[in-house]
Amino acid sequence: MLNFGVSVATVPTHTTDISATTSANSPVRVAVRIRPIEASIPGELCSRAEQTPCIEATGNSIVLLPTHVDNDCSQHGGIVGGTRTEFHHSFGSAVSQQEVFDSAVAPLLATFASGQNVAIMAYGQTGSGKTYTMGMGMSSVSGSDKSSGIIPRALEWVFTQAPSKVTIELAELYNGKVNALTAGNQHAATAADALSLLQTGLRRRQTAATNANAMSSRSHAVFTVTVLWPGQRKATKLRFADLAGSERLADTQAEGKRLAEAKAINKSLLTLGRVVAALASATPTFVPYRDDPLTFLLRDVIGGDAQTLLLACVAGNEASRAETASTLAFAKRALAVKRHKPSGMLAGRLGSAAEEAKRRIAAEAEAEKLRNMVKQLQATVEL
Repeated sequence: MLNFGVSVATVPTHTTDISATTSANSPVRVAVRIRPIEASIPGELCSRAEQTPCIEATGNSIVLLPTHVDNDCSQHGGIVGGTRTEFHHSFGSAVSQQEVFDSAVAPLLATFASGQNVAIMAYGQTGSGKTYTMGMGMSSVSGSDKSSGIIPRALEWVFTQAPSKVTIELAELYNGKVNALTAGNQHAATAADALSLLQTGLRRRQTAATNANAMSSRSHAVFTVTVLWPGQRKATKLRFADLAGSERLADTQAEGKRLAEAKAINKSLLTLGRVVAALASATPTFVPYRDDPLTFLLRDVIGGDAQTLLLACVAGNEASRAETASTLAFAKRALAVKRHKPSGMLAGRLGSAAEEAKRRIAAEAEAEKLRNMVKQLQATVEL
């Protein structure tokens, strides 16, 4: 990784300890992955800023470095450095696909095999490596392919465990509407079958070139693998969410259809941020799942019974400092997500409401019984 003479050890930092933000009942684990800055993003405006890192990974921590170039792109400025945040995993630009899988994903698959729902969600700006990391573009399941992403490796693992039944389903959220990209739940007999069905569905996914990414995903994609394990009565779900990247409209210069897509993407990601903030609140609060189809679709992933890995992908160069800082802020909030249990006054209100509902049901049943008796009496009189 290029460091341009900047040593992490010499950077004055403000540290956030993961133990201070992660609760024992947190359903979300957070990993941050830095895309190699050598692979420039088409359309970036400042050549030097493209090649200068603004972030470092050290241990499980991510350090947002102080600005050390004159950034003549004003829309990227204003974000200060010197902040160190600890996550469950941090992956620098030299970390391989295999290392990401072994460290962050494999432990969750063991949980999945025990009967718990699991979700892996990739989040970050457009062009930050989300689809590559997830492996949605892979056409074969090959353990020898170093570029193979999370999904092909996970599918290969699932079928080595001798499942009783496996079905897959792919859907996208495009411009606020959920579209099925596969014909319902499709049976898969092998990992290659499952990946082939995924690729068939992905050919229908909305993608397009923008000034920020030559192959930009214009929709959020959710790939669901449903597995019935031997000896278990209830199937468990393994979900992969490849979220479309947030876009700074001044950079992409989107117009017409691309502009409408970008607005829909940004709206859904903004709502996702509000949902995460609500779930990270110290006290139970209203969670706006229904404010956007994305959060409603992912409600059991980010606040339900699933054990979730949030993979925050960042470009890592100076030109992307603002987007990188925003992604890290989202990832930091996700550390505090918890499952709230009703307690105190809230539990009392819920209990009272439940009792009132029971009384109404009982009263309606009694009224229906009386109405039937009246009808029987009327029939008897007429006779």
